[in-house]
Amino acid sequence: MRHDRLLRNLGLFLVLSVACVSAGAADDSLRAALQSRYADLKAASAARDAAALSAIFAPDFVSVDVSGQSKVASQVIADLNAVKPDPNKTSETTLISITPAADSLTVKQRYDMKTVKTAADGTQHNMELVALSTDSWIKPADVWLIRRTVTNELSFFNDGQLVMHKLKP
Repeated sequence: MRHDRLLRNLGLFLVLSVACVSAGAADDSLRAALQSRYADLKAASAARDAAALSAIFAPDFVSVDVSGQSKVASQVIADLNAVKPDPNKTSETTLISITPAADSLTVKQRYDMKTVKTAADGTQHNMELVALSTDSWIKPADVWLIRRTVTNELSFFNDGQLVMHKLKP
């Protein structure tokens, strides 16, 4: 089904695209470090730069989608490279919470991606993907590396109408 393919392709950007980051209670230096890492992730993703993405992913990175299927870094990068860049795409990630621990942290985030797609008949449609996810980051040395991202909730809208809503089992 065409929506499934579009959702799969758009879902790749859940981890890989960030336009705006905001955080609540985390201290300023931690927030700045995360903003920098998410900006690096977005730039590497947009450039389809596998080396830069690999430098942001922890060696044991795993992405878990809303249906519970897991992919490792090499699979995420391969999937990204298989999708044409979308010049109409805009995205915003809001950090809802940051929970630090000794050398790790957990980020609860809301991702909102919008684009315009043209149907076979030439009609343009406003598409929106909204996801709530949990990211786990580690700091084995001087920089934070994303170790795991789990999509907990996913909603897809076509011209403002909800066409799909999934919760992680």
